[in-house]
Amino acid sequence: MSSTNATISYIANLQYISGQVTLYMSIVILVSGLIGNLLNCLVFVQRSLRSKPCVIYFLVSSILNLIIVFSGIAPRAFQAFFMIPDRTETVSTLCKLRLIVLFTMRTISSWLLTLASVDRYLISSSDVNRRQMSNLKNTYLWILIVSIISALVWAEAGYCFDANMVGTPQKCYAKSDACRIFNDLAQSLITTIIPSTVMLIIGLFTIRNIRHFHKIGPASVTMHSNNTKTKNNNNNNNNIRRNRKEETSLTIMLIAQVILLTIFTLPQAGQKFYLTYTFYQTKSSSQRALESMLFNFVLLLTYGPNCITFYLYTITGRIFRETLFKLFKNGIQYLNFFH
Repeated sequence: MSSTNATISYIANLQYISGQVTLYMSIVILVSGLIGNLLNCLVFVQRSLRSKPCVIYFLVSSILNLIIVFSGIAPRAFQAFFMIPDRTETVSTLCKLRLIVLFTMRTISSWLLTLASVDRYLISSSDVNRRQMSNLKNTYLWILIVSIISALVWAEAGYCFDANMVGTPQKCYAKSDACRIFNDLAQSLITTIIPSTVMLIIGLFTIRNIRHFHKIGPASVTMHSNNTKTKNNNNNNNNIRRNRKEETSLTIMLIAQVILLTIFTLPQAGQKFYLTYTFYQTKSSSQRALESMLFNFVLLLTYGPNCITFYLYTITGRIFRETLFKLFKNGIQYLNFFH
């Protein structure tokens, strides 16, 4: 009897801890994510930045982050903080729709960072033909391609997932063994491991290009946009140097975000592989409670890259800070004008 009571107490403590973690992390992620990504959008739509392909990737990614944070965290936050029932756990249609949107947006967001990494590699190349591949036309085309493929990949969530599930980490969860295994592996590989690996490899090539650029000097290679024509005058040299600094700043912002994405999403990939590996093992109630708590924590952790990019950009990106401060200054002047 004492052993049974101890088990019940242990499970109750795990559930309490899980509830508290969900409450506070959800509120922090929701507030910081909404404010940060809205400010990202305001900065990236500025005329001085939106002509750069990499910025377009950042802008679309910020818009997707708003959708991800709201669709993924808002129901949890409202349930934990305001005691508003999460309808996605009990209404099948809402469950399916939410997960299709969430999975699709997260996959697109990850691959947009991958495309941004490719853009940084192209723009840092000494080969003019490669630099010319970095343009807005290709950027919009690849965004469309990635969006369509991601939507097709995760359309299966409309069949595989359902509400009111019992004995699963969440009530809105995959309804069959095959669906659970497929989705665990797909989320790990398609959304996390493959994009992170590609970004790492492309990042190494980009660093090699930058080192090569510094060795041969700016007189031989310039990291400029494709529409800039070089003229032998001081004004043009200043434009080239300024543009090179802006491209370097965007590269640093991207590298910081790639590192952040890898750190925050790899734990979930590891957990997905663990759940798949131990799927057919018999587990005790205490083990299932522990796995459920870890599942919720790791899941919330994956929203880190979606909610703190603004603060990361502000710290690492000189061009982002300058545009942001200029935006604030203009806003203050606009408000003072009416007073």
